[in-house]
Amino acid sequence: MLSAKAGKVALALLSIAFASHVMYTYYKNRKKSRKPNINEVLMFSYDQADLRKSKFSRCMITRSMDRLLYYLNSTYYSIDICMYVLTNTDLINIIVQLNTRGVKIRMIMDADMAFTNGSSLRRLEKQGIPVRWMKSTNLMHHKFCIIDNLYGHLNPTVEPLVIMGSLNWTNQAVNGNWEDVMVTSQEDIVTQYQTEFDRLWLQFKSIVDIA
Repeated sequence: MLSAKAGKVALALLSIAFASHVMYTYYKNRKKSRKPNINEVLMFSYDQADLRKSKFSRCMITRSMDRLLYYLNSTYYSIDICMYVLTNTDLINIIVQLNTRGVKIRMIMDADMAFTNGSSLRRLEKQGIPVRWMKSTNLMHHKFCIIDNLYGHLNPTVEPLVIMGSLNWTNQAVNGNWEDVMVTSQEDIVTQYQTEFDRLWLQFKSIVDIA
Protein backbone atom coordinates (compact mmCIF):
# COMPACT_ATOMS: atom_id res chain seq x y z
CA MET A 1 0.00 0.00 0.00
CA LEU A 2 2.75 2.41 1.03
CA SER A 3 4.91 1.48 -1.94
CA ALA A 4 2.05 2.19 -4.35
CA LYS A 5 1.52 5.64 -2.82
CA ALA A 6 5.24 6.27 -2.87
CA GLY A 7 5.32 5.31 -6.52
CA LYS A 8 2.53 7.73 -7.34
CA VAL A 9 4.27 10.51 -5.44
CA ALA A 10 7.56 9.79 -7.21
CA LEU A 11 5.78 9.77 -10.57
CA ALA A 12 4.11 13.11 -9.78
CA LEU A 13 7.42 14.62 -8.75
CA LEU A 14 9.09 13.37 -11.91
CA SER A 15 6.25 14.83 -14.00
CA ILE A 16 6.59 18.21 -12.30
CA ALA A 17 10.37 18.14 -12.75
CA PHE A 18 10.00 17.25 -16.42
CA ALA A 19 7.41 19.98 -17.01
CA SER A 20 9.62 22.52 -15.23
CA HIS A 21 12.59 21.50 -17.37
CA VAL A 22 10.55 21.85 -20.55
CA MET A 23 9.31 25.32 -19.56
CA TYR A 24 12.79 26.42 -18.51
CA THR A 25 14.27 25.23 -21.81
CA TYR A 26 11.48 26.95 -23.78
CA TYR A 27 11.90 30.34 -22.12
CA LYS A 28 15.70 30.06 -22.19
CA ASN A 29 15.66 29.39 -25.93
CA ARG A 30 13.06 32.10 -26.48
CA LYS A 31 15.20 34.59 -24.60
CA LYS A 32 18.20 33.63 -26.72
CA SER A 33 16.16 34.05 -29.91
CA ARG A 34 15.22 37.64 -29.02
CA LYS A 35 17.46 40.42 -30.20
CA PRO A 36 19.51 42.25 -27.57
CA ASN A 37 18.13 45.49 -26.17
CA ILE A 38 18.58 48.49 -28.42
CA ASN A 39 19.58 51.86 -26.96
CA GLU A 40 21.10 54.31 -29.42
CA VAL A 41 21.34 58.09 -29.50
CA LEU A 42 21.48 59.91 -32.84
CA MET A 43 22.62 63.53 -33.03
CA PHE A 44 21.91 65.88 -35.93
CA SER A 45 23.56 69.25 -36.69
CA TYR A 46 24.39 71.40 -39.69
CA ASP A 47 28.17 70.84 -39.31
CA GLN A 48 28.19 67.03 -39.47
CA ALA A 49 30.83 66.09 -42.02
CA ASP A 50 30.49 62.31 -42.02
CA LEU A 51 28.45 62.15 -45.22
CA ARG A 52 28.11 58.74 -46.81
CA LYS A 53 26.30 56.80 -49.48
CA SER A 54 23.25 54.91 -48.31
CA LYS A 55 20.90 52.39 -49.85
CA PHE A 56 18.07 54.38 -48.28
CA SER A 57 18.77 57.64 -50.14
CA ARG A 58 19.82 58.95 -53.52
CA CYS A 59 21.83 61.67 -51.78
CA MET A 60 24.86 61.62 -49.51
CA ILE A 61 23.57 61.60 -45.93
CA THR A 62 24.98 61.64 -42.42
CA ARG A 63 25.50 58.56 -40.29
CA SER A 64 22.66 59.65 -38.00
CA MET A 65 20.25 59.94 -40.93
CA ASP A 66 21.41 56.58 -42.28
CA ARG A 67 20.75 54.96 -38.89
CA LEU A 68 17.31 56.58 -38.60
CA LEU A 69 16.34 55.31 -42.04
CA TYR A 70 17.76 51.89 -41.18
CA TYR A 71 15.54 51.56 -38.10
CA LEU A 72 12.45 52.70 -39.98
CA ASN A 73 13.17 50.32 -42.86
CA SER A 74 13.54 47.43 -40.39
CA THR A 75 9.82 47.64 -39.55
CA TYR A 76 8.22 44.24 -40.00
CA TYR A 77 4.58 44.46 -38.87
CA SER A 78 3.45 47.94 -37.84
CA ILE A 79 4.51 51.54 -37.32
CA ASP A 80 2.63 54.30 -35.49
CA ILE A 81 3.96 57.77 -36.31
CA CYS A 82 3.17 60.89 -34.29
CA MET A 83 4.94 63.77 -36.02
CA TYR A 84 4.44 67.52 -35.85
CA VAL A 85 5.52 68.00 -39.46
CA LEU A 86 6.84 65.66 -42.19
CA THR A 87 8.44 66.96 -45.39
CA ASN A 88 11.74 65.08 -45.82
CA THR A 89 11.67 63.01 -49.03
CA ASP A 90 13.81 60.13 -47.76
CA LEU A 91 11.58 59.64 -44.72
CA ILE A 92 8.41 59.90 -46.80
CA ASN A 93 9.81 57.35 -49.26
CA ILE A 94 10.49 54.89 -46.42
CA ILE A 95 6.88 55.20 -45.21
CA VAL A 96 5.54 54.61 -48.72
CA GLN A 97 7.80 51.57 -49.14
CA LEU A 98 6.62 50.14 -45.81
CA ASN A 99 3.04 50.58 -46.93
CA THR A 100 3.81 48.73 -50.18
CA ARG A 101 5.30 45.88 -48.13
CA GLY A 102 2.04 45.53 -46.23
CA VAL A 103 3.15 47.16 -42.96
CA LYS A 104 0.22 48.56 -40.94
CA ILE A 105 0.75 52.33 -40.71
CA ARG A 106 -1.09 54.90 -38.62
CA MET A 107 -0.08 58.55 -38.55
CA ILE A 108 -0.98 61.56 -36.43
CA MET A 109 0.00 65.06 -37.58
CA ASP A 110 -0.49 68.61 -36.36
CA ALA A 111 -3.53 70.15 -38.04
CA ASP A 112 -1.84 73.41 -39.06
CA MET A 113 1.26 71.66 -40.40
CA ALA A 114 -0.61 68.94 -42.32
CA PHE A 115 -1.04 71.20 -45.35
CA THR A 116 2.17 73.22 -45.00
CA ASN A 117 4.43 73.65 -48.02
CA GLY A 118 6.10 70.31 -48.82
CA SER A 119 3.81 68.32 -46.53
CA SER A 120 3.55 64.61 -47.25
CA LEU A 121 -0.19 64.47 -46.59
CA ARG A 122 -1.39 64.24 -50.18
CA ARG A 123 1.10 61.53 -51.04
CA LEU A 124 0.12 59.52 -47.98
CA GLU A 125 -3.54 60.01 -48.88
CA LYS A 126 -2.94 58.53 -52.32
CA GLN A 127 -1.30 55.51 -50.68
CA GLY A 128 -4.36 54.95 -48.47
CA ILE A 129 -2.41 55.57 -45.26
CA PRO A 130 -4.72 56.76 -42.46
CA VAL A 131 -3.77 60.15 -41.02
CA ARG A 132 -5.50 61.90 -38.11
CA TRP A 133 -5.39 65.39 -36.63
CA MET A 134 -7.27 67.70 -34.30
CA LYS A 135 -8.17 71.32 -35.09
CA SER A 136 -6.98 73.19 -32.03
CA THR A 137 -5.18 76.32 -30.90
CA ASN A 138 -2.74 73.92 -29.19
CA LEU A 139 0.03 72.21 -31.12
CA MET A 140 0.31 68.46 -31.64
CA HIS A 141 4.05 68.81 -31.05
CA HIS A 142 5.04 65.16 -30.51
CA LYS A 143 7.88 63.68 -32.55
CA PHE A 144 7.95 59.93 -32.06
CA CYS A 145 7.16 56.65 -33.76
CA ILE A 146 6.59 53.12 -32.45
CA ILE A 147 7.78 50.16 -34.47
CA ASP A 148 6.35 46.62 -34.34
CA ASN A 149 4.66 46.97 -30.96
CA LEU A 150 1.20 46.00 -32.22
CA TYR A 151 2.08 42.60 -33.65
CA GLY A 152 5.69 42.04 -32.62
CA HIS A 153 4.60 39.47 -30.01
CA LEU A 154 3.77 37.13 -32.90
CA ASN A 155 7.47 36.78 -33.62
CA PRO A 156 9.94 36.63 -30.68
CA THR A 157 12.82 37.70 -32.94
CA VAL A 158 11.13 41.05 -33.65
CA GLU A 159 12.06 43.77 -31.16
CA PRO A 160 9.50 46.58 -30.70
CA LEU A 161 11.11 50.04 -30.72
CA VAL A 162 10.27 53.62 -30.01
CA ILE A 163 12.09 56.46 -31.78
CA MET A 164 11.70 59.85 -30.12
CA GLY A 165 13.43 63.18 -29.66
CA SER A 166 13.43 66.78 -30.86
CA LEU A 167 13.69 65.93 -34.57
CA ASN A 168 10.89 66.91 -36.91
CA TRP A 169 11.06 64.89 -40.11
CA THR A 170 12.00 67.88 -42.26
CA ASN A 171 15.01 68.85 -44.36
CA GLN A 172 15.81 71.74 -42.04
CA ALA A 173 15.78 69.52 -38.97
CA VAL A 174 17.81 66.73 -40.58
CA ASN A 175 20.42 68.92 -42.26
CA GLY A 176 20.40 72.24 -40.43
CA ASN A 177 19.29 72.19 -36.81
CA TRP A 178 20.84 70.80 -33.67
CA GLU A 179 18.54 67.86 -32.95
CA ASP A 180 18.52 64.61 -30.99
CA VAL A 181 16.88 61.22 -31.49
CA MET A 182 16.74 58.29 -29.09
CA VAL A 183 16.04 54.75 -30.28
CA THR A 184 15.19 52.22 -27.59
CA SER A 185 13.59 48.82 -27.18
CA GLN A 186 13.05 49.15 -23.41
CA GLU A 187 9.63 47.62 -22.96
CA ASP A 188 8.28 50.01 -20.34
CA ILE A 189 9.19 53.04 -22.43
CA VAL A 190 7.73 51.54 -25.62
CA THR A 191 4.52 50.76 -23.73
CA GLN A 192 4.15 54.32 -22.42
CA TYR A 193 4.53 55.80 -25.88
CA GLN A 194 2.06 53.27 -27.29
CA THR A 195 -0.47 54.27 -24.64
CA GLU A 196 -0.15 57.93 -25.60
CA PHE A 197 -0.46 57.20 -29.31
CA ASP A 198 -3.55 55.04 -28.83
CA ARG A 199 -5.13 57.74 -26.66
CA LEU A 200 -4.58 60.38 -29.34
CA TRP A 201 -5.70 58.03 -32.11
CA LEU A 202 -9.12 57.71 -30.47
CA GLN A 203 -9.33 61.41 -29.70
CA PHE A 204 -8.23 62.76 -33.08
CA LYS A 205 -10.20 62.58 -36.34
CA SER A 206 -9.34 61.55 -39.88
CA ILE A 207 -8.08 64.43 -42.02
CA VAL A 208 -9.63 62.84 -45.07
CA ASP A 209 -11.74 59.72 -45.42
CA ILE A 210 -8.87 57.28 -45.95
CA ALA A 211 -8.95 55.34 -42.65
